Amino acid sequence: MKSEVLAFKAGGFSLINAQLADALTGAMPEFKFRWLDVVEEICRRSPGMYAAATAEAIARYGLKMLEWKLPPAAFIPRTQIFVHFFEKWLQRNVSATTAFTFQTQSLFNGASGLVPHFEYTDHTYLANRRYPEPKPLLPSGSAWLNAERELYERSALNFVSSEFAALSLREDYGILTERVVCVHSGMNLDFPLEVSERGEGQRILFVGVQWERKGGPELVEAFLKIAAEFPDVELHIVGCAMPSVHPRMKVHGRIAREAVPPHYQLADVFCLPSRLDPSAGALAEAAAFGLPVIGTRVGGNAERVQDGVTGYLVESRSADQLAEALRKLLVAPAQRRQMGQAGRKLVAENFTWKAVAAKIAQRIRSQLNDDRDSPQS
Repeated sequence: MKSEVLAFKAGGFSLINAQLADALTGAMPEFKFRWLDVVEEICRRSPGMYAAATAEAIARYGLKMLEWKLPPAAFIPRTQIFVHFFEKWLQRNVSATTAFTFQTQSLFNGASGLVPHFEYTDHTYLANRRYPEPKPLLPSGSAWLNAERELYERSALNFVSSEFAALSLREDYGILTERVVCVHSGMNLDFPLEVSERGEGQRILFVGVQWERKGGPELVEAFLKIAAEFPDVELHIVGCAMPSVHPRMKVHGRIAREAVPPHYQLADVFCLPSRLDPSAGALAEAAAFGLPVIGTRVGGNAERVQDGVTGYLVESRSADQLAEALRKLLVAPAQRRQMGQAGRKLVAENFTWKAVAAKIAQRIRSQLNDDRDSPQS
């Protein structure tokens, strides 16, 4: 009989939950993974508790719900009512056959104290203060922060998607270096085995849903700066819907995930000038399709864009730097091809969910073996 793993998630998490779950389950076939959504599959089964947690979530985080356009359920894992409920649930459900527990996101605490616990996250709460434009903490953030800190302290290993997040864990939360492991993140699309021949540098592509956070306004400003110099160049916007301000600005809006790859295949340059981004998956996706990429020096972007090798990094909110980086690529087809090839290699080695899961599996096995060999075991 396989040893069981209780694995927890909360919501969609930008498709990460499902893809990491599949990859990690495949990477560790000796274990039987039981993946559970802590809100939908645990909390909702106790209607009274769910109602009370919803009320607390609205009272604590109501303003953020409006700002982020998220339902109360997204904030339930950070309510004190849920924290206490989930602690008792863990005590009842972690059994002698449970090898370890695992969770994606640092939005709740799945550590029971009965078996080793591991977590994977792309961000920390206090990392919000590390951006060029620091985000203010929530007025009721002390409860959020205390619960998050306890999770990191109780996890045997904390897996993160970027060195940016790893630095925050070490310096902002005081977590020991040996308990913080950067394994990066995968793509929301399959890695393309082949990519099409590129055109003559006439198509710039942006893929993102949150227009301002992803630097859309700066990209449009940069495009307007170079439009006269490059009369055949088009700017294609995927994921957002806004009025076009130029005849060669093509807005495609929200489209199905399976409809995104053709846009990567047709593009010549990818640009995502984020103002805030912990680990932009679109940068890796574009590189996987052989595109040179332009990103900003925020969050984990420097790990996904090797400046001068796979693309260029510019300062956030700098339309001038963005325009100059676009000029360099639009006039250099050989450089675009070379950077695209280097980007594909970088992604294949570090930014697929198969690669991420293999790193996580290796470290978990090593940790479990160390725990068994410890004199205190």
